[in-house]
Amino acid sequence: MAGTDSVGLLALSSTALERISLSAVRDAVQYFTPDLVTIPGPRDPVAYATVREAARNIPVLHPQLATDGRHVRHYRYTPETGVQETSGECPLHDTIDLLAVQHCSVLSALESQLSTGERRTGSDAGTFLIVPDLAVEWDTTALSTTLPHAEELAAISATLPEPVTVLAGGQPPTYAHEWQLVHNATPVRVPMAGLGATDSADSMVGHCSCTTHGKAVAMAVDCDQFGLKALNGVGEATADRLRGEGCRTKSDVRDLAVSELVGLPGVGRATAERIHAHADVISSGEPLVLTNKTPVKTRDDRPPLCLDIETDGLSPSIIWQFGVYDPATDSYQAFIETTHPRDPAPVLEAFIIWLLANHRDRTILTWNGHRFDYRYIRQFLHRFFPEYVAAWDDLWTYDLYKWAVRDGNALLPGRTNKLDHVARALGYEDASTGLTGAQTATAYQAFMRNPDDPETEPDWDRHRAYCEDDCRALWHVYEAITQANRRDVTDSGTGGADGQQAGLTDF
Repeated sequence: MAGTDSVGLLALSSTALERISLSAVRDAVQYFTPDLVTIPGPRDPVAYATVREAARNIPVLHPQLATDGRHVRHYRYTPETGVQETSGECPLHDTIDLLAVQHCSVLSALESQLSTGERRTGSDAGTFLIVPDLAVEWDTTALSTTLPHAEELAAISATLPEPVTVLAGGQPPTYAHEWQLVHNATPVRVPMAGLGATDSADSMVGHCSCTTHGKAVAMAVDCDQFGLKALNGVGEATADRLRGEGCRTKSDVRDLAVSELVGLPGVGRATAERIHAHADVISSGEPLVLTNKTPVKTRDDRPPLCLDIETDGLSPSIIWQFGVYDPATDSYQAFIETTHPRDPAPVLEAFIIWLLANHRDRTILTWNGHRFDYRYIRQFLHRFFPEYVAAWDDLWTYDLYKWAVRDGNALLPGRTNKLDHVARALGYEDASTGLTGAQTATAYQAFMRNPDDPETEPDWDRHRAYCEDDCRALWHVYEAITQANRRDVTDSGTGGADGQQAGLTDF
């Protein structure tokens, strides 16, 4: 990913590697196209060898091995060179630095190297500290958490002038928290993201984008979404049967005739057609529309407005940001509550007045809006501004997720059906804000608790950019779906035994 302002870090734990095949590891590497692959958790030479085989042209980091005495591994990134290992000499350019310790006991030695200048990092971009065995301790009796090695982590963060983010190998990719620590009687803020690629009892593949601003945004995808089991209708037993037929990849399945799939035990005609069609969708990276129904109707010839909201949680007490992207004018309008975080009314009123006054004849589009965005907008209007409820109900509102996924009108190439995963699979390049929906909610919760504390005030420009990015991603997905091939899965595999048929892409 050289040429961007972020580093893509793929995390594959030994637990995850026990569950997936070598071809699935290759699939994960191909899907995420990371700059660096790391293996958090215990020392595991077999896991290291597996990843090295699957990612031959990408640096693979497993600092737990450390058989050569190098207890600290140092990688450096620039857009021109990509990721390269360094001995820690003075950087010539603005760089993103990634420091990985063998285990927590090495943190003190690393802090000494940094404070004496023996090891140097670039001061104009973020530094990321990878600690493969770091896990937060949870006291179930006191319902409190403790951060092990907090003193060493605070010292490292205080030593470096640039922002430092800790990537904890013992925490799942869904973990994100900013710890308030102390070093030499001075408060130190240490953001931490999970890198453990585990979530409860399920093994996950994790991907973390590390930005020049020192922000880390992670996503987690279940192991079963890579390799043959990623295909719609393929479980463990069917995957084993496909391997028995010589199919190791989704491309192999795509090139297999449907008649041959039907011949496998337990695979009927309908399942075979679905498997074959999904293999083509994932392999090609292009959606497949299975109906002649249109996903959106408009009152005029203008495209739909793309809407996204930000709240303080899944059961919100406030919608604190409304974002609307208008593809007709390539313009974006944001409404953000920055001064009265406990009062949902002002920002809601500003949004609904603007929308009804300027766009009452436009169609509105969301991703999963019927279960979230539209649902809570109407609830809040009914509570605070009931006079606008009827006008809101008169608007034409559509949910692209419902149409494509829940109603089964399309097959999408994302490994999950989350908007960012689908958009990414369709070639959308995000704004690298370093935020997730959960992080925006958490940030606003902190602001609500202490609105007069400058330390809790969110970076409004960054949060605005995150919401805008979701709106633009939605438009990208909508365009891809409306321009996609349309056919029924029964048209798949009609070209004979070799499975190579024009109907897959030329319908």
